[in-house]
Formats: sequence, C-alpha cells, structure tokens
Amino acid sequence: MIIDTHTHVVSSDKVKHPLDPGARGWSTEVSNDVEDLIAEMDRAGVACATLVQPNATYGLDNAYQCDSAAQYAPRTVAVGILDPAAPDAADKLAYWVNERGMQGVRLQSQAEPDDPRCDPLWQRAASLGVPISLGGGGQPEKVDRMRHVGARHPNVLFAPDHFAGWSGAADKAAMTTALEGLARLPNAYLRISSTSLGPYLTLTPPEQELFRRVIEAFTPRRVMWGSNFPSSRDGGYLGQVQLGQTALPWLSDDDRRWIMGETAHTLWPMLQGPARG
Repeated sequence: MIIDTHTHVVSSDKVKHPLDPGARGWSTEVSNDVEDLIAEMDRAGVACATLVQPNATYGLDNAYQCDSAAQYAPRTVAVGILDPAAPDAADKLAYWVNERGMQGVRLQSQAEPDDPRCDPLWQRAASLGVPISLGGGGQPEKVDRMRHVGARHPNVLFAPDHFAGWSGAADKAAMTTALEGLARLPNAYLRISSTSLGPYLTLTPPEQELFRRVIEAFTPRRVMWGSNFPSSRDGGYLGQVQLGQTALPWLSDDDRRWIMGETAHTLWPMLQGPARG
C-alpha cells in the first residue's frame, strides 16, 4: 500500500476558504482541491495520504485540511500547523485533534526547536498520541536541537520534513553527522520528499554516499515518502509518485515498500486504502 505523507490541498473556492492575508508562494497561484487530489491518487495507485497544512497558505487555520481529511477518511488524515511556543499551543493542539480530527501537527515558529516554551505542546502530543513534523532548514544545529527536544519527549514520534533540508545544506557532511545523531533516538523518523529525491541524481558520488548514510542510519523502517504535491509538480502527481519509486536505485524492494507506505502506517495506523471491487 502506497501512502503519500506530504500532500497539500488548497481550495479553489477562495470565498469559502480564503487564503491568509500573508499567503505567499505556490499556493497563491495553484489550487489543489481535495477531490482533485483523490482523483490523482487513484490514477497513480496511491492508497492513502496525509494532508499537510501548506506553509504560508491558511496561516494557523487548519480547517480545510481537517475537513478534507474527514471527507475521505480513512484514506486521509490531516496534519496541521501550530506555533509550539505560543502560550496556548497545547490547548490549540487538543482542539484540532479532539474537535476537528487532526492526526498530526507540523511545528512552525520563530522559536528554536528545543525552546522550553515548546515543551507543553510536546507533552500534549504525547497524551493525544499524535506525531510531530518539524522543518530542518538544512542547518545541523537545528537538527541537534530537534534531538534535544525529542530526547526530552521519548513517547512522541517525530520527523523532520523534506529530509531536514539536507539537499540545500551548505555543509552536507555536517548535516549527515547531525542526522546520524538524530537517528539514534528510537522515536525519530525522517520524511523524504521530491525536494531531496529530485536532486539526488545530480549529486556527486561522495554526496550520494552521504545521502545513503542518512537513510541507513534511520533504516527504511523509519523513513517515509511524501510527494510534496502540488508544490513539487514536475510530471504531475504521477511523475512525483514515480520519482519516489525510482530515485534511489540501491534500495531493495522491501526497503522501498517501507519507505513508500509501511513506515507511514506505523505513525498513522488508522489509514485504510479504498475498498476494492
């Protein structure tokens, strides 16, 4: 079963679902209604998806992701955005999970990942049983800070988005070392998307070896694929799925099965593919 852990839905109805006043980037030009995404998934043979709140699209209003996920449950779950350093972050998380059915949270803040102000949200995530996603930004020191907060909250499964920004890092060797350190935490996972799979073939052989070291540190059982569609859309949705299936030729069939779906099912066991027949 293929599970896409990083899709974005953006409504074409800007009256019912207005963009945040500070919206910027691809989602101000491209819509991806949930109905369209489901049709694309069916054509590409993708069973399930997590609907991830896009950065700078709806702000901290996770309504469209949650409503869309509920519409197609159990094929879809919602992962919203919150500022973990906000004084009411833990209560906001409880609201979105308990009242709106959100099944994961993506942290975005000016605060550092291990800022103590973030701890109440992590504690609430542990009690609610929801995984956490974080942005890495290609900075080894931020990965180290993720390790600090992840170690403080061993009952929370968490994962950096987009290979923690490894592909855009100025010092890929340092990023590799930092991610190898993060992988020592049993509750640390890693999301790999088109932003890192696309550039893989253009890497030098030593860089490809560093890339492989990161995958091997986590093992494929703690690495999960996400298309990043429609932010990443070369070749359409099908092209993004094919990239995930072929970009790393050294993976075994079993490794690829975990990365393309089984790992995600560990975090979101409620996901179920469409009925056959």
